[in-house]
Amino acid sequence: MTLEYPDKGLVESHSIYRKRKPTVTLIVKRDVTEPTLFRNSNHDRAETQEFGDKLHAQVNGEKFTSKERLTGLDLLRRLDDDGTLIDDEYTYNEPDDLADSLNVGTLTYGLAGTGDQDFAIKSRVVEGYTYTTDEYDLMNKETRNAVYETGTMQDNEGEQSQALFDFVKVQPGNDLVHFITLEAATGPMLLYTLHNILNTGKYGARETRTGRNVRNDVLGVILGDHDTSLSTGELLMEYHSDDDDLVESLSEYIQGVRREDWDVYGEFEGAEAAPNWLDDLLSVAAREADDADEIMKEEFGRLMTEARENFELTDE
Repeated sequence: MTLEYPDKGLVESHSIYRKRKPTVTLIVKRDVTEPTLFRNSNHDRAETQEFGDKLHAQVNGEKFTSKERLTGLDLLRRLDDDGTLIDDEYTYNEPDDLADSLNVGTLTYGLAGTGDQDFAIKSRVVEGYTYTTDEYDLMNKETRNAVYETGTMQDNEGEQSQALFDFVKVQPGNDLVHFITLEAATGPMLLYTLHNILNTGKYGARETRTGRNVRNDVLGVILGDHDTSLSTGELLMEYHSDDDDLVESLSEYIQGVRREDWDVYGEFEGAEAAPNWLDDLLSVAAREADDADEIMKEEFGRLMTEARENFELTDE
């Protein structure tokens, strides 16, 4: 399979300076499949926002970006059998110099050098705040007790252990709609971002102990010559009520704020059916295509060649 990219929404090749800022906005529905804690300043529960008379959990986009970046770095290390995609010494959050830190992840999500060399690569990905589409129930606490070596919560004298902490998590059945925008990105950057979204399933606090808790689905894609400026808060406050169908509300929102230069694809009213280039892109990003690894390595290798030339880095 040979990937094709749209003429709108992307730039043709990597450049350090952005003279134009076309955008691709991904409409991502994040279904909560297991109890999930998106804590911020509150240790034991999520931050909240009140829309109307309902409380919604509020999640900073960085809570998703940080996990998706790690999924991408794992992919690069797996594909990199010749040392062209990621340096062996590169570690997330501990960048050394530009040459060792340059990879598809840093080109896409940005990076600030804090080690031996000061440098900055601006992020092409914007993931703003999002909110649960249904009410966040503060009364639905999970209490954790100490467990003894017997595997139970009773000691050898039959005494019950004390509660250690209470968590108030977002419960299964709730979900979040997230607008993720790529600004002045190339085709391989879009492929990389889609891969990371579709192959990440563990988010929030304590996810290393609880396993997969979120399932991501791309509901639609918007291509524009300029910033689309979509907002989950605007969608929930002005276009969605408790008894409304979420996809119908989304359709009304997109049509309500739509601009003349947008191309909208998706399975909702007012959107066009996905063209072949989008079906192929999603198939490779989701790792459903037989030659997904081969295609991604070729696409990412092309991006790295362009970037090294622009940053005037040699192979040595």
